[in-house]
Amino acid sequence: MYRDFFQLDDLPFRLTADSRYFFMGDGHAQASAYLNYLLQAADGIGVLTGEPGVGKTMVLEHVLGETPEEVLVARLQQTQLDDREFLVATCLQFGIEAPADNKALLQAALRRFAEEAHYAGKRVVLTVDEAQQLRPEVLEEIRQLAGLECHGRKILQIVLCGQPELVERLARPEHAALAQRIRLHAHITPLDEEEVRRYIEFRLLTAGCRQCVDFEDELLAGILHHTGGIPRRINILCDMLLTAACMRNTRHVDSACLDAALDKLGWARRPSALEDQPQPPCLLPGPHPRTPAFVPRIIVYRHGRPVKGYLLDRSRLLIGRHPELDIVLRSPQASRTHAQIVHIEGDYYLQDLDSKNGTLVNRRRITWHRLEHGDHVRIANHVLVYHAREPDYTRRRLAGGRVPERIPPH
Repeated sequence: MYRDFFQLDDLPFRLTADSRYFFMGDGHAQASAYLNYLLQAADGIGVLTGEPGVGKTMVLEHVLGETPEEVLVARLQQTQLDDREFLVATCLQFGIEAPADNKALLQAALRRFAEEAHYAGKRVVLTVDEAQQLRPEVLEEIRQLAGLECHGRKILQIVLCGQPELVERLARPEHAALAQRIRLHAHITPLDEEEVRRYIEFRLLTAGCRQCVDFEDELLAGILHHTGGIPRRINILCDMLLTAACMRNTRHVDSACLDAALDKLGWARRPSALEDQPQPPCLLPGPHPRTPAFVPRIIVYRHGRPVKGYLLDRSRLLIGRHPELDIVLRSPQASRTHAQIVHIEGDYYLQDLDSKNGTLVNRRRITWHRLEHGDHVRIANHVLVYHAREPDYTRRRLAGGRVPERIPPH
């Protein structure tokens, strides 16, 4: 109803999954990095958790959408199954023909499929959505599938995606053997107030909004309060906010529109998920790296001259033009949040965060890249040089790192 009134090309807050509207908040970006690492490591089970509507499936699809063609993916969304039905559904997803009434033959068919894919240079990935609903006998089947090996290498990777209670289930003593196979656990947190603002702006811009909707700044706290920072709830509320503004024949969305939207939805006042929902316990100690004698660093250059050095002394650093990020690039060609560096098990990984102009490493555009000493990362008109060991020059020191007067030739 409000699409024509606001002159939009599309409905910005529709609930249907659409990759064009995928917004990567802080929690989404970190979970995406861990999933990329898991797929690259090709070892163990990955667990992705988050509240309903926070965007777990969108993150998973985003990561899987960037995997190369040699990765064979099956997505299992129906989890109210017994162990035999689970094997049948998995075989169907992979296109495997096997007798549905014989569990042993189903297991053998899956093993044969994974082995043939391994010898053909392909990787096999199974994702299970709403995994908190899996029965104990199905979790045991998953444990056995995760243990399939060929010449000492895992030939089937599994990602379990579910709500926070999944962690509690996997932590039970009867599932200790399964928990030991978990390589990484990522939990997606709700959006904070700044991310809510950026999320709404992003959805409106994607839908073709050209300053045709004006959200009152004071409204953001109210939206966060009533949605808990959950993207699905934000969509529901903002859709009703635009409807209320249209009914009032105004492009200015204010507190009166919020009151009308809440009344229409029948939403009672609720505490923010950011404040009252504790994070689930981690299944692992976490991907915190060991501290090396020399702390790797990034030296930022602009027009061939050093600008600043940054120690990579945290598990994650955000890069972009926003002044509050860890590595700030003052260039309009850099996206607000352009990329991130994540430290996982002793290695540093660079991930492009769906930036407008892309991220290049050694003149090659990347979405996910394990950094090597001397790598040149180009973002807009900046070059970031990665130092994994002590440089051999001593002319100048920035942020604890020695840098040359001009960027080394590349």
